[in-house]
Amino acid sequence: MRPLTTGRSDRLELLQTFVCIAEAGSLSAAAAALSVSQPTVTRRVQLLEALLGLRLLDRSTRSVHLTVDGEWCLNEARQMLRLWNESVVAMQSRPERIQEDR
Repeated sequence: MRPLTTGRSDRLELLQTFVCIAEAGSLSAAAAALSVSQPTVTRRVQLLEALLGLRLLDRSTRSVHLTVDGEWCLNEARQMLRLWNESVVAMQSRPERIQEDR
């Protein structure tokens, strides 16, 4: 099993960046939406592609388009992020939550 982190980016961050690129339609628009630099967005998607062993995007100078693998990954990424967010909310709002004294 691979570690939960990939360099300085965690896997959820990579997925969030990929979804943002797909929804924004360009790397620069995704960078603006995420408040990071365009090279950071490029690096994140490259890390995700390397991690998965798939090419997710066809890049041109002005836009990006999802590959067939990218379309499949987008659906999976959205499901994983939705499940993560729902799980975090459920854990935070659990009535029997134990507060640890510090």
